[in-house]
Amino acid sequence: MAALIFLAIGLVCALIGRILLVGAAFGVSIWWGLGVFLPFGPLLFRLSYPDLAPLSRKFRLATLPCILAYFILRPPSLSGSHQQFFHLPQFPSAPAQHYGLEKVGWPAKTSNLEERRRANSREFERLRARSEKLRLQKRDLLHSDAEGNLVYNIELGQFNAALEKANAEKSALWPLAK
Repeated sequence: MAALIFLAIGLVCALIGRILLVGAAFGVSIWWGLGVFLPFGPLLFRLSYPDLAPLSRKFRLATLPCILAYFILRPPSLSGSHQQFFHLPQFPSAPAQHYGLEKVGWPAKTSNLEERRRANSREFERLRARSEKLRLQKRDLLHSDAEGNLVYNIELGQFNAALEKANAEKSALWPLAK
C-alpha cells in the first residue's frame, strides 16, 4: 500500500512540475508555451531560461525519490515480468539423449566391414525414427513456448550432428554408393 502512495505522490509532483514549466514558458511567449510540448522543448526552455521555473525543478526532483520508493516497496504481486526476466529457470545443457556422443550402435573397434555396415544401417533406422519424433514435436510446438523451442533446438542440433556423423561413416563404408 505504501508503494502505491509513493507512486501517487510521484505522479502528482511530476504533474505539478510540468504545469509550472508550461506556465513559465507561456509567460515568456506563446511560441515557448507551445514549444514545451514538442520533443526536447522542455530541455531547451530550461537551458534558455534557467531562472524562470525553479519551483518546477524542485517538484520534478521530488518525483525521483518517490518513484524509487515505489520500486523498492512494491509488493511481489505487482512485480510480474521483471522477475521472469531475471530469474530464468535453469535449462539442462543437453537433453537425456546425446546423439552425437552415444556409443550405443557404434562399436568401438569393429574389424569386420559387414558388421560396421549393419551398425550404420541400425543408426540410420534410429535416426529416421528420431527424425519423425522431432517433426511431430516441431508441429506441436508453439512459437511463444521459449523453453520448448530451446529444448527442441538443442535436440535438433544433436540430431543433425549424429546424422552428419552417420553419413560420414556411410561414405567411408560404401564408397561406391553415392
